[in-house]
Amino acid sequence: MMKIQKNGFYLLMLMMLLLLSACSKDEAKTTASAENGGVIPLKVGIQKNAALTNAWIAESVGIYEEHGLDVKLIEFKSGSESINAQRSGSVDIILSAPGTAMVANESGFDLVSIAQNEIAQAEGPDTASVQVLADSNIESLKDLEGKKVAIYDSRNQLVLGLKKIIEESGADVDKVEFVEVPFSSMGDALKNNQVDAISLVDPYTTQLVSEGTTKVISWNYVESIPEQPVGAWYARSKFVEENPEAVSRFYDAISASIEYMLADEERAKKHIVDFTGVDEKLITDMPQIAWSNEFNKDVWQQIVDMYVEAGELKQKHEATEYFSQYVTETLK
Repeated sequence: MMKIQKNGFYLLMLMMLLLLSACSKDEAKTTASAENGGVIPLKVGIQKNAALTNAWIAESVGIYEEHGLDVKLIEFKSGSESINAQRSGSVDIILSAPGTAMVANESGFDLVSIAQNEIAQAEGPDTASVQVLADSNIESLKDLEGKKVAIYDSRNQLVLGLKKIIEESGADVDKVEFVEVPFSSMGDALKNNQVDAISLVDPYTTQLVSEGTTKVISWNYVESIPEQPVGAWYARSKFVEENPEAVSRFYDAISASIEYMLADEERAKKHIVDFTGVDEKLITDMPQIAWSNEFNKDVWQQIVDMYVEAGELKQKHEATEYFSQYVTETLK
């Protein structure tokens, strides 16, 4: 029995060594390609949502290739899942909401942003909304006191911003009952009177607005921090230090993909339908996504401060702590 256990232990150790060796070889391959001026391989984690269509289409229309990159896209279900995969070396670059990455860093991760992908609008309509039934007597965020509100995740950037503006409305946020519900189920939960209000994002925002059975009482991203970054690209500090050319090329490729999507709104929406599989009519009604790779240090700082005030970050931080040196150099 002892011999079997030892053999199992040695086999596990061998597998771990092989995994670490493979990760090291991949990093060495990336660095060597950059030094030789050749094509650089990159493993990029994405999620299947409309705002990431630019990263997907960049592969099929040749944007990555034009920038000397051989990108392999790996799909994840959430930002948290992709962060864990990145820590193991399974991917080089991931997309995450800034707040999620900030909390991860305080927990021992070492992520820096190397590019930005999407921001909230300056004013509504926007991707993020708080909706109630059309005949509800709830007219504002202040009316949510004593009510039940469906949210996706109690600790994410969307919800922290919502709690902030509920408090600013004069309501006691501690008297609001928040329940976690998947975005896809929120509409039914509201219509069946299981909750009094829902906090959701596109395409679900547009879907409910188009039906006419609900009303928007808040564009919560916009009202908490206008034009806040809601999606940014991250890599480990070590990867950025060892692969500056790869980071530079990726930044430029993302910028080019954003320019491509913003240049033709009708074409962009067709690509979104192809990528997400969402109904074409729904995407047609959806406001154009606010893609942007222009960093605003002051807006990022507002996110940091919001997380500190909410107790999700235990210490005060400067926004620039979360930027790679390459991003810092691009700041105006």
